Amino acid sequence: MTAKEKSILKSRFQQRWGRAICVQEWAKTGKNGWTKEGAKGEADIARGYMYAIGDTLEASMKQSKATEIVRGWADEVEEKHGHVLTL
Repeated sequence: MTAKEKSILKSRFQQRWGRAICVQEWAKTGKNGWTKEGAKGEADIARGYMYAIGDTLEASMKQSKATEIVRGWADEVEEKHGHVLTL
């Protein structure tokens, strides 16, 4: 996997993770019509991305540290948003 491909995976994952965090927070007040159930669905999709990208990285890197890398990307997003994805 090239550095550019890895960068694209990181960017897309962080967009999805950030969206799930925003929706989770919106659901607390019903903003934009979001409910807890809808937010959970977004969180489930984001977690699915996490597993899929982790598997992709692991296969391309032939190493088992892919999970740590993707978790680090999630941590960056959570720090930026000031919230943790909890649903």
